[in-house]
Amino acid sequence: MQRITEINNKDKKRKLKEKIQDETIKRLYHKSEEERATAIANKSNLPYVDLSLIPVEAETVNSIQEKDAKKASLAVIYKVGKKFQIAVNDPEKYETKKLLEKIKKEEKINYNLVVVSQDSLKKAWASYNLGTITEKFEDLGVLLKKEDLTEFEKGINNIIDLKKRISEINTTEIFNIIMAGAIKTNSSDVHIEPNLDYIRLRYRVDGVLQDIVKLPKKVHRIIISRVKMLSKMKLNVSDVPQDGHFNIDLENTKINVRAAILPSSFGESVVLRILAESVTGLKLDELGLNQYYLEKIEEQIIKPTGMILTTGPTGSGKTTTLYSFIHRINQPSIKIITLENPVEYRVEGISQTEVGENTGMSFADGLKAVVRQDPDVIMVGEVRDPETAEISIQAALTGHSVFSTLHTNNAAGAIPRLLHLKVNPALIAPAINIIIAQRLIRKLCQHCKEEYVPAQETVNKIKKILSNIPKNNGIKIPNEIKVIFRSSGCSKCNFIGYSGRIGIYEMFYMTPNVEKIILKNISSSDIATAIREDGMISMKEDGILKALEGITSLEEIRRVTGEIFSKKI
Repeated sequence: MQRITEINNKDKKRKLKEKIQDETIKRLYHKSEEERATAIANKSNLPYVDLSLIPVEAETVNSIQEKDAKKASLAVIYKVGKKFQIAVNDPEKYETKKLLEKIKKEEKINYNLVVVSQDSLKKAWASYNLGTITEKFEDLGVLLKKEDLTEFEKGINNIIDLKKRISEINTTEIFNIIMAGAIKTNSSDVHIEPNLDYIRLRYRVDGVLQDIVKLPKKVHRIIISRVKMLSKMKLNVSDVPQDGHFNIDLENTKINVRAAILPSSFGESVVLRILAESVTGLKLDELGLNQYYLEKIEEQIIKPTGMILTTGPTGSGKTTTLYSFIHRINQPSIKIITLENPVEYRVEGISQTEVGENTGMSFADGLKAVVRQDPDVIMVGEVRDPETAEISIQAALTGHSVFSTLHTNNAAGAIPRLLHLKVNPALIAPAINIIIAQRLIRKLCQHCKEEYVPAQETVNKIKKILSNIPKNNGIKIPNEIKVIFRSSGCSKCNFIGYSGRIGIYEMFYMTPNVEKIILKNISSSDIATAIREDGMISMKEDGILKALEGITSLEEIRRVTGEIFSKKI
């Protein structure tokens, strides 16, 4: 009898708990998709996930057909072989259960479930629309003319228009439309990649490659021939890499295209780097620097001596940052000389010199000559060898302002890198004024970005990260996080959800505290601790603050800086 009573009591407690959970779900229905999903997850004893913070590959989502996934309100978000992680909106939904049972029995798939909001599911389902178009073209020649490019540009407003135009034209015009489309969509690179049965065309837009179209294999020879002719490469050579360049004169600007051809298993692969020779929009206060960093840089770039280093991987915007410094100080009373490989932007009023294999002059050779030209400011494209490092440091110590770049992952890593280049530790602090590390992140399209109310779990994780920001730099940290912004997609942003880029930064300047650490010649982690004490915020923290302002998304910060939160879900 007592046993029956205990069972009845447990049953009553379970039903009461379920009733409370159901009421919680109903109460949250009109408040927050994410909080509602969290409540469903708690009721189902399943993990909750916000897909804005988790990378989902298109190939993974396509593991289940679109119509089946949408009918069952689920999506595959991770897979290894026959093991899937599947996101569901409601694990108790009949269609969901039915499809899951079929997957397990008929396809022998093992899976585990997580609960997501309907908005997260829509984001995952968007991957179904990333397919490409394959059309047939005539095997004819192609010319690249200014008039043709201008004409083609008129009908291209976004990538959707571009795909349509490519599907309508013949092979005579294919290379023209490829270039016109790249220019119209502000692409930095064009990738033409041969495969077994087709040619893959991709554009790099705002730092991310976008699939544009699949072309028939027979147009490959025509495209390669045109690139080689325009770039003055050897037409009869196909088994070794070749580099070249050509110019496009448009109405208001001149564009330099740098071509690189590389042999591959299915033919020669082409990458075209598009560089506009005139630079606009390089104002210092438009780079994305927070107020604390902006004030420090303003103080340092007007100093008559000392070195400013920007660090980061290729494509992180280092050169753009240096040019913004030059634009800020450029005036008739200051002589500015640059050493670059190559000269990417033309700036009026300064002397720009190209170094590299084409000129037979290295950065070190160029620096030796430049210091005899009575410069006030020297910009060195990159410090990459001990000789360049030594001359740059000496120039900074002997009456010159030197701007340059290093390849390191973060600001603290610049010091060990300089020591590796055999720079005297005693000279680093006196020579260097400031070190900046940066990455470029995409900005949310201001026409279609949407806000959503995050789950409390997400809010707590964000607050935990931001709580580590030093208090002595004046950076304002929001007390409440009510909404977060995410990408959507519209015709204005080519249905990508992002438009344009901005920097995220970490930075430190030489203080007595940092100088002591450098002289001890200890690890970058100890340097990182010291510069945190002086007020530095990390790139990840800077990015999260920008996401909370609606400039970008947490998903984009995760893509650029790595996992914001743990990937274990």
